Order: sequence, then C-alpha cells, then structure tokens
Amino acid sequence: MRLPAFLRLPRREEILKKRPLGRFTHYLARSAYWHLHRRNVAKGAAIGVFIGSLPYFGHVATILVLCLWRRAYIPLAVIMPFIVTGPFTIVPFFYASYQFGYWLLQRAHLAPAITIHYADIHRLVHGNISLVSMGDRLWHAYWVTWIGSIILGAAMATIVYAGIMLGWRVWVHWRLHRREQNRA
Repeated sequence: MRLPAFLRLPRREEILKKRPLGRFTHYLARSAYWHLHRRNVAKGAAIGVFIGSLPYFGHVATILVLCLWRRAYIPLAVIMPFIVTGPFTIVPFFYASYQFGYWLLQRAHLAPAITIHYADIHRLVHGNISLVSMGDRLWHAYWVTWIGSIILGAAMATIVYAGIMLGWRVWVHWRLHRREQNRA
C-alpha cells in the first residue's frame, strides 16, 4: 500500500536538493542521520519527545541541531513533537506539566504566589480583566509549565529510548526465532 504524497516522508536525496539549505546540506549528507539503526532511532525518538514537550516555538530547528550533534535518526525525531503535543494532546499535556511543576514548587516551598485560576481566564475572555494585568500571572504560569515540562519530557524521553532499545531487541530475537522455526 502506498501512502499519499502529503503523508510520505521525503527521502534523503529530496531533502539535500532543497535550495534553502544552502551551505548546510553537507551536514545532512551523512548516512548516520538517515540509516535505520537501533541506537539512531532510539536517540532520535528521545530527542524528539523531549524537545516536543517543551513549551516554545522552533522545535524542528532545535531537533535538527541536536540530531546533528548526537547523530540521531532525523525523520523520526522531527515527527515526534507532533505526536507528543499534537492537536488532541497539547492541552492535556501542558495542563499536566503546569500541575506537576506547581506541585513540585509547592513541595520545595518555591511556588509563586501569583497563579492562574479558571475564574481569571473567565474574566479575561469576557473582558472584565485586561491582558496587561494578567501579564504577571501568565509569566509565572509559563515558567511553572517549563519546570513541569522539562521533568515530564525527560521522563518520557527516557521511557521512549528504553522502550525502543528493548522493543528492537525483542523484535530481532523474535524474527531469528521465527526463522529457525521455518528452517526446521
């Protein structure tokens, strides 16, 4: 079954022909970034999950730099942020990150006194409070979300890395076992 063109990942040769890459194409030409190997795939997925869990824009550029530095599988790494914080998961993930970060800061007695509650958002939407007066609250919420996202993202990246390494090994052993059964 062949995927439609908009769902297919571009091949290495297609990416290297792009003009906007200019003088950076020789960095992407190494086969280590495009070869499906257990460690490359696991590193790429872990990098993509960790960077995708952080609340900022520019995930793809950061992922490319980290993949070049760590020699990770680029296509999977670029896709992972869209899986972690996709349209259906972005709100629950960042809400959980905010709650986790706030809980950690409360445990360390460092929680900000200014927080955002549902009533504040309701007043903001209905025009009873201005965005300027919400600035401090939004800034504190952003940093609390960062703290929670870093820890949750690191945990998820570790789980993904270990899962891919273990899953790949199990798959290879299963295929070898199946091959031995077919020979007998």
